Amino acid sequence: MTALNILGPLKPLAPALGVTLYFVVMLGLYELKSRLYGRPLDADVSRRSASKLLGRYLRHYMMWVLRPYERVLIKMGVSPNSITMTSLLTAAASAWAFGTGRFALGGWLYMFTGILDIFDGRVARATGTVTTGGAFFDSVMDRYSELVVFGGLAYFYRGSWAMLVVMAAALGSVMVSYTRARAEGLGINDVNIGMMQRPERLLSLGVVTALAPIFETLLGHGALPMFAPVVIALALLALSANVTAARRILHTLDRLDLEARKKAAEAALLPIPVAPVVLPFRSAAGGRN
Repeated sequence: MTALNILGPLKPLAPALGVTLYFVVMLGLYELKSRLYGRPLDADVSRRSASKLLGRYLRHYMMWVLRPYERVLIKMGVSPNSITMTSLLTAAASAWAFGTGRFALGGWLYMFTGILDIFDGRVARATGTVTTGGAFFDSVMDRYSELVVFGGLAYFYRGSWAMLVVMAAALGSVMVSYTRARAEGLGINDVNIGMMQRPERLLSLGVVTALAPIFETLLGHGALPMFAPVVIALALLALSANVTAARRILHTLDRLDLEARKKAAEAALLPIPVAPVVLPFRSAAGGRN
C-alpha cells in the first residue's frame, strides 16, 4: 500500500495537496522562527499601507517564503520584463486549466501568476532597473492576465448561469484597476480605497479554486454548478469588486468637484483686470493732434 493510496478519492489531487502542504508547513516554520528570533519583516510590506483583507501578517509571511526564490532570480540576472511576460503565460495556462475543468491546477497557476507579479517589481527595485515603461508594461500585462483567467472560467461555465457571475467578477476586477488609473491620471492620488484590490483578488480566488476540487470530490455540488465554492467566491468577488469600483468613482468625483470649487473660489478673489483708459492728447493750445 503506497502513500498515495491513503488519499483514496483525493489521489488525483496529490500534486495540489502537496503544494498546499508546503505552504502550511512553511507557515508553521515562519511562526516558530517568529517566536524564537522575532518576526521576519519585509521592508516593502512595512512601508506600504496594510491590506484590509490580508493584513500585514500574511504579506510578511509570503515575502519570507518567496525571498530565496527572489534572490535566485536576481542572481541569474532575469529581467523584470521577462518575469512579467512569464506571468502572462502562466495566466494563459491557468485559463486553459480552468476551461478544461482542472481547477486545482488552475488555482495554483493563478496564484503563481500573482507571485510572478510580485517578483517583477521587487527584482526591478533590487537591481535598480525601475522604469516608467516597465511599470506601464507590468500594469497592462496584469489586465491581460486577469481577463484571460476569467475567460477560462467563463468558458468552463458556458451555458450555465454561473457564467454571468464570472462576467460580473471580471467587470468588477477590471473597473477596480481602471478607476484608480484614470483618477491618478486626473491628479487624484488617494484612490487606493476598498478591500478588493489585485492581491486580495488573486489570493481569495486562487485559494478557493485550488481547494474546490477537494470539496467537489468529498461533498459534491448539489443543485449548484460544479465547483460550487468557486461560484460562491466569484459572486462575492463580483459584489465586493464592483462596490470598490463604485466607491472609487464617487471618491474621485467628490475630489474633482472639490478641486473645481477651490479653483472657482480662488478666481473670485483675484482682482479683475481693467483695460487702461487712453485719454486724448491735447496740445498746449487746446487743439487735438
